Amino acid sequence: MTGLLIKDFYNLRKQIVWYIAMIVLFCAISVFVRNSAFGATIGILVGVSLVITAYAYEEKDGWNKFVAASGTGRYAIVGEKYILGLIFAVLSDAAYLVAFILIREYCDWLDYILPVCMQLIVLAVALPVVIKFGTEKGRVYMIAAMAISVVALIFALMFVPEKWGITPEIFTAAAIPLSLAAVVLSYFISVRIYGKKQF
Repeated sequence: MTGLLIKDFYNLRKQIVWYIAMIVLFCAISVFVRNSAFGATIGILVGVSLVITAYAYEEKDGWNKFVAASGTGRYAIVGEKYILGLIFAVLSDAAYLVAFILIREYCDWLDYILPVCMQLIVLAVALPVVIKFGTEKGRVYMIAAMAISVVALIFALMFVPEKWGITPEIFTAAAIPLSLAAVVLSYFISVRIYGKKQF
Protein backbone atom coordinates (compact mmCIF):
# COMPACT_ATOMS: atom_id res chain seq x y z
CA MET A 1 0.00 0.00 0.00
CA THR A 2 2.93 2.34 0.69
CA GLY A 3 4.06 1.88 -2.90
CA LEU A 4 0.59 2.80 -4.17
CA LEU A 5 0.62 5.97 -2.07
CA ILE A 6 4.07 6.94 -3.36
CA LYS A 7 2.87 6.38 -6.93
CA ASP A 8 -0.16 8.63 -6.43
CA PHE A 9 1.87 11.37 -4.73
CA TYR A 10 4.28 11.31 -7.65
CA ASN A 11 1.48 11.51 -10.22
CA LEU A 12 -0.26 14.30 -8.30
CA ARG A 13 2.83 16.33 -7.43
CA LYS A 14 1.91 19.28 -9.68
CA GLN A 15 -1.75 19.30 -8.60
CA ILE A 16 -0.74 19.08 -4.93
CA VAL A 17 1.30 22.28 -5.21
CA TRP A 18 -1.66 24.06 -6.82
CA TYR A 19 -4.11 22.82 -4.19
CA ILE A 20 -1.80 23.80 -1.34
CA ALA A 21 -1.69 27.30 -2.80
CA MET A 22 -5.50 27.31 -3.01
CA ILE A 23 -5.83 26.13 0.59
CA VAL A 24 -3.51 28.87 1.82
CA LEU A 25 -5.33 31.48 -0.28
CA PHE A 26 -8.84 30.50 0.82
CA CYS A 27 -7.84 30.27 4.47
CA ALA A 28 -6.18 33.67 4.21
CA ILE A 29 -9.37 35.08 2.72
CA SER A 30 -11.33 33.58 5.62
CA VAL A 31 -9.06 35.40 8.07
CA PHE A 32 -9.15 38.65 6.09
CA VAL A 33 -12.96 38.82 5.83
CA ARG A 34 -13.48 37.09 9.19
CA ASN A 35 -15.70 34.45 7.62
CA SER A 36 -14.90 30.74 7.95
CA ALA A 37 -16.89 29.73 4.85
CA PHE A 38 -13.99 30.19 2.42
CA GLY A 39 -11.63 27.90 4.32
CA ALA A 40 -14.40 25.36 4.90
CA THR A 41 -15.31 25.20 1.20
CA ILE A 42 -11.79 24.51 -0.05
CA GLY A 43 -11.41 21.72 2.50
CA ILE A 44 -14.46 19.89 1.15
CA LEU A 45 -13.18 20.30 -2.40
CA VAL A 46 -9.53 19.32 -2.02
CA GLY A 47 -9.79 15.92 -0.36
CA VAL A 48 -12.12 14.40 -2.92
CA SER A 49 -10.79 16.21 -6.01
CA LEU A 50 -7.23 14.94 -5.68
CA VAL A 51 -8.39 11.37 -5.10
CA ILE A 52 -10.62 11.51 -8.17
CA THR A 53 -7.75 12.92 -10.21
CA ALA A 54 -5.50 10.08 -9.07
CA TYR A 55 -8.15 7.54 -10.09
CA ALA A 56 -8.57 9.27 -13.46
CA TYR A 57 -4.84 8.92 -14.15
CA GLU A 58 -5.07 5.21 -13.41
CA GLU A 59 -7.99 4.76 -15.81
CA LYS A 60 -6.23 6.69 -18.55
CA ASP A 61 -3.03 4.64 -18.27
CA GLY A 62 -4.76 1.27 -17.81
CA TRP A 63 -3.26 0.96 -14.33
CA ASN A 64 -6.36 -0.80 -12.96
CA LYS A 65 -5.75 -3.81 -15.19
CA PHE A 66 -2.06 -3.95 -14.27
CA VAL A 67 -2.54 -3.68 -10.51
CA ALA A 68 -5.36 -6.25 -10.58
CA ALA A 69 -3.13 -8.67 -12.49
CA SER A 70 -0.22 -8.05 -10.10
CA GLY A 71 -2.00 -9.87 -7.31
CA THR A 72 -2.44 -6.81 -5.10
CA GLY A 73 -5.54 -7.34 -2.98
CA ARG A 74 -8.64 -5.24 -3.55
CA TYR A 75 -8.66 -4.21 0.12
CA ALA A 76 -5.23 -2.61 -0.32
CA ILE A 77 -6.07 -1.05 -3.72
CA VAL A 78 -9.29 0.54 -2.49
CA GLY A 79 -7.95 1.32 0.97
CA GLU A 80 -5.07 3.31 -0.50
CA LYS A 81 -7.51 5.73 -2.14
CA TYR A 82 -9.30 6.27 1.17
CA ILE A 83 -6.01 6.85 2.97
CA LEU A 84 -4.98 9.29 0.23
CA GLY A 85 -8.24 11.20 0.66
CA LEU A 86 -7.87 11.26 4.44
CA ILE A 87 -4.29 12.55 4.20
CA PHE A 88 -5.39 15.49 2.07
CA ALA A 89 -8.38 16.03 4.33
CA VAL A 90 -6.15 16.24 7.41
CA LEU A 91 -3.79 18.69 5.69
CA SER A 92 -6.60 20.99 4.58
CA ASP A 93 -8.32 20.71 7.97
CA ALA A 94 -5.08 21.69 9.72
CA ALA A 95 -4.79 24.83 7.59
CA TYR A 96 -8.46 25.59 8.16
CA LEU A 97 -7.98 25.12 11.91
CA VAL A 98 -5.27 27.82 11.93
CA ALA A 99 -7.58 30.20 10.08
CA PHE A 100 -10.47 29.27 12.36
CA ILE A 101 -8.46 29.97 15.52
CA LEU A 102 -7.47 33.38 14.18
CA ILE A 103 -11.14 34.34 13.70
CA ARG A 104 -12.48 32.33 16.63
CA GLU A 105 -14.33 35.33 18.09
CA TYR A 106 -16.48 35.60 14.95
CA CYS A 107 -17.64 31.97 14.79
CA ASP A 108 -18.21 28.89 16.94
CA TRP A 109 -16.87 25.33 16.86
CA LEU A 110 -19.75 24.09 14.73
CA ASP A 111 -18.36 26.23 11.90
CA TYR A 112 -15.24 24.07 12.05
CA ILE A 113 -16.64 20.65 12.95
CA LEU A 114 -19.42 20.53 10.36
CA PRO A 115 -17.26 21.24 7.27
CA VAL A 116 -14.76 18.64 8.46
CA CYS A 117 -17.56 16.10 8.84
CA MET A 118 -19.03 17.04 5.47
CA GLN A 119 -15.61 16.54 3.92
CA LEU A 120 -15.62 12.95 5.16
CA ILE A 121 -19.17 12.38 3.98
CA VAL A 122 -18.45 13.74 0.49
CA LEU A 123 -15.42 11.44 0.28
CA ALA A 124 -17.54 8.52 1.48
CA VAL A 125 -20.15 9.18 -1.20
CA ALA A 126 -17.83 10.04 -4.08
CA LEU A 127 -15.42 7.10 -4.00
CA PRO A 128 -17.94 4.25 -4.41
CA VAL A 129 -19.61 6.20 -7.22
CA VAL A 130 -16.35 6.76 -9.10
CA ILE A 131 -15.22 3.16 -8.61
CA LYS A 132 -18.59 1.94 -9.87
CA PHE A 133 -19.05 4.23 -12.89
CA GLY A 134 -15.54 5.48 -13.63
CA THR A 135 -14.34 9.06 -13.50
CA GLU A 136 -16.14 10.26 -16.63
CA LYS A 137 -19.64 9.11 -15.72
CA GLY A 138 -18.93 9.31 -12.03
CA ARG A 139 -18.16 13.04 -12.13
CA VAL A 140 -21.81 13.86 -12.77
CA TYR A 141 -22.97 11.80 -9.81
CA MET A 142 -20.11 13.14 -7.70
CA ILE A 143 -21.07 16.75 -8.41
CA ALA A 144 -24.66 15.92 -7.51
CA ALA A 145 -23.48 14.31 -4.26
CA MET A 146 -21.35 17.33 -3.40
CA ALA A 147 -24.23 19.71 -4.13
CA ILE A 148 -26.56 17.72 -1.90
CA SER A 149 -23.90 17.64 0.82
CA VAL A 150 -23.41 21.41 0.70
CA VAL A 151 -27.16 21.99 0.87
CA ALA A 152 -27.35 19.59 3.82
CA LEU A 153 -24.51 21.47 5.52
CA ILE A 154 -26.27 24.80 5.09
CA PHE A 155 -29.51 23.30 6.38
CA ALA A 156 -27.73 21.81 9.38
CA LEU A 157 -26.02 25.09 10.23
CA MET A 158 -29.12 27.23 9.85
CA PHE A 159 -32.03 25.17 11.08
CA VAL A 160 -31.28 21.92 12.87
CA PRO A 161 -29.74 23.17 16.15
CA GLU A 162 -32.45 25.81 16.68
CA LYS A 163 -35.51 23.94 15.45
CA TRP A 164 -34.76 20.68 17.24
CA GLY A 165 -33.23 22.20 20.34
CA ILE A 166 -29.91 20.43 19.73
CA THR A 167 -26.94 21.97 21.48
CA PRO A 168 -23.63 22.36 19.61
CA GLU A 169 -22.07 19.80 21.94
CA ILE A 170 -24.70 17.17 21.15
CA PHE A 171 -24.55 17.93 17.43
CA THR A 172 -20.76 17.62 17.41
CA ALA A 173 -20.83 14.40 19.43
CA ALA A 174 -23.22 12.88 16.87
CA ALA A 175 -21.67 14.31 13.68
CA ILE A 176 -18.12 13.09 14.24
CA PRO A 177 -18.81 9.36 14.80
CA LEU A 178 -21.48 9.33 12.07
CA SER A 179 -19.03 10.82 9.56
CA LEU A 180 -16.34 8.30 10.47
CA ALA A 181 -18.87 5.48 10.27
CA ALA A 182 -19.87 6.70 6.79
CA VAL A 183 -16.25 6.45 5.63
CA VAL A 184 -15.87 2.93 7.03
CA LEU A 185 -19.14 1.78 5.45
CA SER A 186 -18.17 3.44 2.17
CA TYR A 187 -14.85 1.58 2.18
CA PHE A 188 -16.49 -1.83 2.41
CA ILE A 189 -19.02 -0.87 -0.26
CA SER A 190 -16.16 0.23 -2.54
CA VAL A 191 -14.27 -3.01 -1.92
CA ARG A 192 -17.37 -4.97 -2.88
CA ILE A 193 -17.88 -2.89 -6.03
CA TYR A 194 -14.21 -3.20 -6.99
CA GLY A 195 -14.33 -6.96 -6.56
CA LYS A 196 -17.13 -7.21 -9.13
CA LYS A 197 -15.43 -5.01 -11.76
CA GLN A 198 -14.23 -6.57 -15.00
CA PHE A 199 -10.87 -5.27 -16.22
